Amino acid sequence: MAFRRSFLLPVVALTLVLWAGAAGASVPDHARGWDPADGPPPVGDDQHGGPGGHLPPSSANVELVGKVRLTNVTGGIADVGAFGNFAYLAAFSPECAGRPGAQGTGVHVVDIANPAAPAKVGFLPAHANSYVGEGVHVIHMATPSFTGDLLVHNNEGCDTGQPFEGGVSLWNVSNPRAPVKFAGGVGDSTPSISPNINGVHSVHSAFAWYVPGANPPATGRAYVMMADNQEVADVDILDITNPAAPVMASETGFNDWPGAQSPLANGDTVFNHDFQVKKIGTRWVALNSYWDAGWVLLDVTNPASPQFINDSNYPTPDPLTGFAIPEGNGHQAWWSSNNQFILGTDEDFSPTRTNCRVETGPNAGVTPCGEFGWTVPLATQFPSGFSGTTVWGGSGCPEDVDGNGTGDRAEVLANYTQAQTGADAIVFSRGVCFFSQKVETGELAGYKMVFVGQSHVGSRDGLLPDSFLCGGQGSPVLGQASGSCIGHRAMHQLFNDAPAYSGGDTLDMPAKGTLGERLFAQGGVFDGWGYVHLLNANTLQEIDAYAVPEALDPAFQSGFGNLTVHEVQTDPRANSSLATAGSRLFRPATATSACTCSATPASSPRLEPRTDAGPS
Repeated sequence: MAFRRSFLLPVVALTLVLWAGAAGASVPDHARGWDPADGPPPVGDDQHGGPGGHLPPSSANVELVGKVRLTNVTGGIADVGAFGNFAYLAAFSPECAGRPGAQGTGVHVVDIANPAAPAKVGFLPAHANSYVGEGVHVIHMATPSFTGDLLVHNNEGCDTGQPFEGGVSLWNVSNPRAPVKFAGGVGDSTPSISPNINGVHSVHSAFAWYVPGANPPATGRAYVMMADNQEVADVDILDITNPAAPVMASETGFNDWPGAQSPLANGDTVFNHDFQVKKIGTRWVALNSYWDAGWVLLDVTNPASPQFINDSNYPTPDPLTGFAIPEGNGHQAWWSSNNQFILGTDEDFSPTRTNCRVETGPNAGVTPCGEFGWTVPLATQFPSGFSGTTVWGGSGCPEDVDGNGTGDRAEVLANYTQAQTGADAIVFSRGVCFFSQKVETGELAGYKMVFVGQSHVGSRDGLLPDSFLCGGQGSPVLGQASGSCIGHRAMHQLFNDAPAYSGGDTLDMPAKGTLGERLFAQGGVFDGWGYVHLLNANTLQEIDAYAVPEALDPAFQSGFGNLTVHEVQTDPRANSSLATAGSRLFRPATATSACTCSATPASSPRLEPRTDAGPS
């Protein structure tokens, strides 16, 4: 679509994070497809890390006006919302009861009428076993049930093995110095989940909006969107028109949107992380950040029946790193004030990835993969990368998964050892037993390299063909082999077998001992930290991208903290949290020309940093 434009977008504040323990996107179990049968969930998965340090202090065109200390705990503050002369800051998980130095979770209320002297004037306590993260939002509403200012905050569990409040909590903050709680722990309870109080699902983020009535003043309706941590249908909408008695309006998710299901970014990890709801023209539209699916637009004019509009696709190759498979990790986004553009952020806490490639045969080419964190590092055992032939080994479990009367591990040790097959690596399917038991089977059979392919369930029966999961260690291993996880499609293609996604996970594979194609795997490949995307809001096509220079420099891979971007706002009052790379303010370059925004022409707007509020 060609169009002329003459514009100058408002200043954009980018908050670059993270420090150890601060609010990050912990990938929910439903998005990873984790099952207790696999062993423990991943610890420090591919999306996260915790390197210490930060960049040297710097600043330009930014002046610190005032500050106030609210916590003595590292990472004790997560999110911030501002409304009128007050700021509301989330007391995050390090403040959970019993943790070192913790003072309790909830929301700090700070008077910012005098920016040079902000002062804490109140605190909204969360449930004793819940914490507040990326979901503090205040709106003004006028409904038949309530007229005033309403604060919404999310709830996640401190100790999820004990009862905790999920959902959201609603507070009357018309007088911020004397807030009154309407409801706590309200949200989706279908299906009911234990030990959550009232079965209400844990919520990672929340955003409220008010729809004025046709005959004001007090005839409007209000709603809150929630990111459900515990269900695949993870876009929940709660009707809060009566904040003392909220009711579920609807739920939807990735499985309901065929238009968003391909292509996906590295790992096919898809879940609802964050969102903004805004009236654009005659429609109320939700902008959902959906990790490896990018950004999804939903029409929520009728909150009881959200409708898919469109979604973005990450460019291939990645515009800043050049990798054939883009990293993804769509974390948060915001419309420009004129609704012509969208600024989106990728939260990537690991500056490295595992690169895999099928080297021979009709399916040769790159394929997404990961590396187990408890096997011999690929970079140690294979400094230039593993490259070798493969053999199919079945489940690799001690159990008799294929039902032939002999344990699957025993079959491998009797007939398919490395000495017998001559293959360089053995391939197993995920499921039934721990990942670590599969790796141990490979080690006992003499292999130095073990691959574990995704299961049918983990690939959502083919919806996520390239998803992979490198789970935690549930049992001892010999410490001799390196281990990598690959997608279900790649597992089939290694053996020139048409991918299938139903029935038993090993029943649709060739016979054990079948030799496969050569597979390459290299660990610890630098691919940079998360960065910012500028999208055309009408087409959702990418126009430009920006990362701080250090985020793309291998010299800053460790020792300088996490250099990923976190959130963005097209509002100069946006939160500028203390972080390892500080904050940047941008003004996209003025452009007046005709252009086709399916590409990135020289006349397109560019993200140009104007100010730097670096760490201090």
